[in-house]
Amino acid sequence: MNKKLLFIVNPRAGQMKAEKQLGGILEIFCGAGYLPTVFMTEYSGHAVEAAASCGADYDLVVCAGGDGTLNETITGLLNAGLRVPIAYLPCGTTNDLGTTLGLSRDIFEAAHTAVGEYSRELDIGRFNYRNFVYTASFGAFTKASYTTPQAMKNALGHLAYVLEGAKEVWSLKAVNARIKTDAGDFEGEYLFGSITNSTSLAGILTIDKSTVKLDDGLFEMMLVEKPANALEYSKLLNQVLAKRFDDKLKLYKVSRVEIETDEDLDWTLDGEQAVGKRRFVIQNLNRAVTIKVPIEAVQGDIAQYDK
Repeated sequence: MNKKLLFIVNPRAGQMKAEKQLGGILEIFCGAGYLPTVFMTEYSGHAVEAAASCGADYDLVVCAGGDGTLNETITGLLNAGLRVPIAYLPCGTTNDLGTTLGLSRDIFEAAHTAVGEYSRELDIGRFNYRNFVYTASFGAFTKASYTTPQAMKNALGHLAYVLEGAKEVWSLKAVNARIKTDAGDFEGEYLFGSITNSTSLAGILTIDKSTVKLDDGLFEMMLVEKPANALEYSKLLNQVLAKRFDDKLKLYKVSRVEIETDEDLDWTLDGEQAVGKRRFVIQNLNRAVTIKVPIEAVQGDIAQYDK
């Protein structure tokens, strides 16, 4: 008997390549012994509904889209208390987690990985009452991920984020925050902050692979303190480019974070907006999901054999 596969597709993500190549993708799934069912999302939150209501009936759930689509798929499964293996065909603009996992941007290669024999466990974040798969962030340029028009993302890719983010340069405002973590307590003015489980942020900021362990129960918390003058701004930029964490750019290992701000603060969760509040609690859900990875990932000691 064929195994059953639920294929959740966001037809608007990236350059709509999942929809354009649907026939070839399904051929790969069928060739691996799966009987696929295709679910095309029509609105925000649709993938959550599909994964939660249908996931229990399938041996594997595959999603094609951007990081937001992956977030919705995982959220649906977690909300329903399901531990169904998942796979991801990265079709979005940045695909930060896909980069971290070593997933191919070639959709057919990614499809072969989806029905392959290698997988790994992955930590997930809980942000108040919402989930995030790889990042929760606030401050400079984070709005660009959810304010950039989809048509612009499709046409320009990373450049779309750069152009949209450039609008904020002249209105950068530091966030006064008090932060409590299991790595210590912090208070100050921050231009940017993120709690991540990825080596890539917006395809621009990167963290060394040796630092990030995707299933260790810990996040990497990055804080960018407000520079006092133009010289410090210049030094900060050099730190970002050199991936050097000291001075105004700090990196900490944390599993739980409490953040309180003076004003309501919007966040970005996997590229989607989280409307502002003044207090947030972020927790690591250790090894909450199992996700398919390419065989090359085994050599980097990030995968386990899926028996």
